[in-house]
Amino acid sequence: MDRYPSETRIMLALKKNGKLSLKELSEEIGISKMAILNHIQKLEGKGLVERFLVKSDVGRPYFVFAATETSREGIANSTGELLEGLLEFLEKSGNRDLVARFLNERYGAVRLEYEKRLSRYPREEKVKELAKIREEEDYYPEIKETGKGSYELLEYNCPIFQVSRKFGIACSLESQLFSSVLQMDVNTTHRQVNGSDVCRFLIRQRSI
Repeated sequence: MDRYPSETRIMLALKKNGKLSLKELSEEIGISKMAILNHIQKLEGKGLVERFLVKSDVGRPYFVFAATETSREGIANSTGELLEGLLEFLEKSGNRDLVARFLNERYGAVRLEYEKRLSRYPREEKVKELAKIREEEDYYPEIKETGKGSYELLEYNCPIFQVSRKFGIACSLESQLFSSVLQMDVNTTHRQVNGSDVCRFLIRQRSI
């Protein structure tokens, strides 16, 4: 994740590891503690990071930093307020089913795009290529191989957070999307809309 901007990498580190000190963040990101502090202060100003004072029996008190609840609404989502207003309008005007129809059609189109891109890869490479697609779409994914033909896909950002929070179908459609394009079983264990700091998908070869 070194190619991401420093502030994004700090947010991802906090979402992944929980509370971290300046020293720990400096080691994780690979820049000086002073540079980390400058970025932290900007993130605090945006309401994305908060600090906590830690007192110990030995040594001086020090601060640790954590991602705030607000940060779950998406590092990369700059249209959140507008989208939130649109969803509230559709819901209040009795058009909730219209959103569900839109989401189904959208994921149908996305599935075709994913399938076209993944079609050139062998089965064992499809999951890794899916993670690359999700990275391009600002989900900040991390892929881990957990066994022969089994993977764990972690996504630290949710650009569709506002939609998923009001319309749970968006989450289930994502799992269906992955299962369809990979032709594998996909189980979702963690969701950011449910309070987790990450969306976690377990991907396995389909049982015969």
